[in-house]
Amino acid sequence: MQFSSNLAGRGRQARLVLMTAAAVAIGGLAGCGGGEDTTGLIRTSLKVQSITQQGSCEDVNVKVTPRNILPGAPKLSNSKEFVTPVKLTKGADGVTCAGEAQTIPMAPGKWKFTANLPSEIASCERDITGAASVGFKDSETTCS
Repeated sequence: MQFSSNLAGRGRQARLVLMTAAAVAIGGLAGCGGGEDTTGLIRTSLKVQSITQQGSCEDVNVKVTPRNILPGAPKLSNSKEFVTPVKLTKGADGVTCAGEAQTIPMAPGKWKFTANLPSEIASCERDITGAASVGFKDSETTCS
């Protein structure tokens, strides 16, 4: 009889350990929901217009360089230089190329955007404090 009561005590203890582990796991997952870390993340829309190069559209890389980052940026926002590729597709006319891409989350502040277009390099600086759009057009040295 003593043997079976020992088993019952161990069973309760095992259940208690399992319930505690489950509660810890659920509490840990609740902290992974994003919360404040993802609120306020800023992404910039990059738009590129170009013309075909020997009948095909060449993708364009846009380099994004921080100039003056504001304090208090969300934890998941980037504050270092990065490159965003913009895939260009041929228009219905067979001559124009266009494409659009979103940047990774950016810290608020002043950023420089540089696109290596087929005709020449275009660049500009923008204050990014919310959702923004930066456009490049081949044969222009600045952005819109």
